[in-house]
Amino acid sequence: MSLDISQHFPSQKNINYTPISQTNSFQNPTDNHINWGNHSASLQHPLETTKLIASNSSYSSNNGYGLVNAGLAVSKAVGDNPYTDAPKLGGNTWGADMIKAPTAWNNGHTGQGIIVAILDTGVDYNHPDLKNNIWTNSKEIPGNGIDDDGNGYIDDVQGWNFDSNNNNVLDNNGHGTHVSGTIAAENNGIGVTGIAYNAKIMPLKVLDANGSGSYSSIAKGIYYAVDNGANVINLSLGGNSSNATLESAIEYASSKGVIVVMAAGNNGESIPSYPARYAYNSGIAVGAVDQNNKFANFSNRSGSQEITYVTAPGVDVYSTTPNNQYATYTGTSMAAPHIAGTVALMLSANPNLTENQIRQIITSTAANSTNTSEPTTPSQPGLEFPSFFPPLDSFFPLELINIVSQLPFSLQSQAPISIPLPPIVVSISENQLRLRFGDRETSPAPQSSYNNERAVHPFIQLTLHYYDNTSSKNYVNNLNNQENETYW
Repeated sequence: MSLDISQHFPSQKNINYTPISQTNSFQNPTDNHINWGNHSASLQHPLETTKLIASNSSYSSNNGYGLVNAGLAVSKAVGDNPYTDAPKLGGNTWGADMIKAPTAWNNGHTGQGIIVAILDTGVDYNHPDLKNNIWTNSKEIPGNGIDDDGNGYIDDVQGWNFDSNNNNVLDNNGHGTHVSGTIAAENNGIGVTGIAYNAKIMPLKVLDANGSGSYSSIAKGIYYAVDNGANVINLSLGGNSSNATLESAIEYASSKGVIVVMAAGNNGESIPSYPARYAYNSGIAVGAVDQNNKFANFSNRSGSQEITYVTAPGVDVYSTTPNNQYATYTGTSMAAPHIAGTVALMLSANPNLTENQIRQIITSTAANSTNTSEPTTPSQPGLEFPSFFPPLDSFFPLELINIVSQLPFSLQSQAPISIPLPPIVVSISENQLRLRFGDRETSPAPQSSYNNERAVHPFIQLTLHYYDNTSSKNYVNNLNNQENETYW
């Protein structure tokens, strides 16, 4: 069978791309309940947006732009030549080694002067590996019962508890403390060393002891973080339901130059959960890989719609837990703080970076981008086009796409010269694909599994979860006591 797609191309050398989008008519529950590990029935609704970006060969529908490279990202953030890779430190710093954070450290960038807000189950701010890196609201006088800084919160000396509406941000679960250690545990020779070990942690408790909370609590936490000086926000939580209140809060952070890092989710789905799915427009979505850079089977993938999605270590990550303890957790919750720490390193190197610049640098220095030798997209940044076909890099093997480099004219020409084009034909036979342009033809290649991907739909789901897989006894007991549940 042959499919002639040449009729969809304009007959001129200067190809024009027209952006398209669809108004979001998706209506959300007023305030979805968040509950760790509890999946309720879902309903399908129309896709909330069809905004598509010109496909880039460095983007994969599986792992997005690939493994983040903190050393290269920081060097690019300051406009330097790529830094020489630092030797690996080994041991419990394998995650930092893997994303090359020590390369940034060796060049003097350790997160100094940067505040990272952690919206989670709270933080054990007394932990010896964290206590010296806890943010303090210097405008507030402790214990006087007065809102000294007029921000609407009384005695919020070390953040705020949006779950119980008080100033007690201590972690009564463990998850938030584990995330905090990956971001900014001290480089003190004990326990672990955070990716940005000189950054400050702003504890914002939005989930209770069971990991339960609400979208409104998370949204309030985001507004607080932005208005009280945070530079980066880490959200190691999520669910399958869109929420306008939460999306607006993330957009507010973006408008103020604060970047939100979001765990992609642990459902093993072909697209991220919310709020990570908002990374098409704001923030960064993060998937998980193991020590061998193998994509974790539980991690939600990036999807064929190009979004700002990278990967980081998220399997058997060792970090801080309450009561001066340490533990190994697994999940995209553990991957996201590696990226939040990387962003803190970039901002400590160049505080003037915009959110868009951070997103661009993170993706352009990640593994897939640096390994791509032949770009296959227009060189003009930001161009978009209506999709009459799935992104070619998702549908065809790379060798099929590269036939474009053999076209008898330059796509970069500015003169709108009209020339006839031979037909562009996709041939499908015997489980193989060929792409023919006139008398030029690729060698056959196996079909991809693109058409086997699930349809991209958001879901109404009254739960939202923090993303980790713990191996603790309590976790196993909880698992055994639940029926018809999916755990990560």
